[in-house]
Amino acid sequence: MAATLYLMRHGIAEDGLVDEARQLTEEGKRRVAQIARGLKAVDVVPDLVLASPLVRAQQTAQIAASVLAPKLVVETFAPLAIGVDPEELVPQLAAYRGFREILMVGHQPSLGELGSYLLTGQSHLAPLPFKKGSVAAVLVHSMPPRTPGELLFFLPPKYARAMAANVQC
Repeated sequence: MAATLYLMRHGIAEDGLVDEARQLTEEGKRRVAQIARGLKAVDVVPDLVLASPLVRAQQTAQIAASVLAPKLVVETFAPLAIGVDPEELVPQLAAYRGFREILMVGHQPSLGELGSYLLTGQSHLAPLPFKKGSVAAVLVHSMPPRTPGELLFFLPPKYARAMAANVQC
């Protein structure tokens, strides 16, 4: 069964703390909410939200879910943590076979490498340049993906926020 995987990098986070404890700044929270409203403008409605265990990714996922699918509970997905190889992550997606639209919130450079792997079968061939809050949509033909997927869109945060102006939430 085909699925759309939305890869989203966390929002702007605090500096200078232990990496695992860094939280979103107030500006980061505001921008993530705007980005989520922009995604709503293009009818993104995930039926599952997965997030890295790091605080800033959890907060980003919670904000996005509250806008896109308020009844969903964000699930922690440890393979989205920093430094996990896509070849280790992708097979673990088999547990989510029944889902059609999955929002996955993580970090750079791991998220960019995952995007490359989903599109080319190689993590370093075409890593996606995720700025904080960027979102890519990749259509895969099976869960877990076994063949290269199709890039449906890549939205830098500034464009996703601009799209939010057209949505009433």
